[in-house]
Amino acid sequence: MRTAAAAAVVACLAVGFAPAVNATVVVATSLEEMTHRSDVVIQAKVISQKVVEDRPGKIVTLTSLQVIDGISGAKAGDVVTVYQIGGRLGDQQAWIAGAHRFEQGQEIIFFGARMGKRPELLVPWAIGYGIFAILDDVDGRHVHEITGDVSALERNDKGAARMVSVSPRRYESLDAFKAQLRAILDGEDVVAPGALQIVRPVRTGTVRP
Repeated sequence: MRTAAAAAVVACLAVGFAPAVNATVVVATSLEEMTHRSDVVIQAKVISQKVVEDRPGKIVTLTSLQVIDGISGAKAGDVVTVYQIGGRLGDQQAWIAGAHRFEQGQEIIFFGARMGKRPELLVPWAIGYGIFAILDDVDGRHVHEITGDVSALERNDKGAARMVSVSPRRYESLDAFKAQLRAILDGEDVVAPGALQIVRPVRTGTVRP
C-alpha cells in the first residue's frame, strides 16, 4: 500500500467531507488486509488533540497518540499525529459522517496510512471502522472495534449488491490479538489462542492483577 494507499485514504476523506447528517458508505476490509496494507499498526493512548485551519475554510483535527506497542511502522515511546478533516473551530463545525472521534486517555489499536506529501501525518485506515478500543473487564483486557455511522456494500454469490450495517469485531484477549497481527505480518497462517472473535458483551468490574 504505502504511498498509494495513503493517497487513496486521503481521497476518500476528501470525497466524504460533509456535516454528519448521512451515513458514509464504505468497503469493509478484512483484518489481514488492514494489517498488511497499513503503514502503521500500533497500540497507543490518546494524549492530546487540537483543531486548526489547515488552509482558509478547511478545518482539520490533529490528534496525538503515544505509542505503547509498535506492531508495525512505529516503536514504543513514539508520538504520532493523526490528521482528520473536520472538527469544531469557533463557530465553524463540520465532520465526516462515521469518522472516529478520539477521546483523551483512550487506549486503542490503530491502523493508519501516511499522507503522501506529509508522511509525518497519519490518517485512519478507514472511516467508521478499523480502530479498536481496548477494554478492561473482570476477565482481563479485550479488543472491541469502534464503528461509526457507516454502511458497507455487500454482494451475494449472484453479484447483487445491498447495503448492510458494519458490525464491530470483538476479540477475547489483547495480547492474543496483537500476536495475531504479528503473525499476519510474518505471513503465518495461524490463529493465536484467544484471538478468535467473540460476541458476548463485556462484563465490567475489577481487572484481575
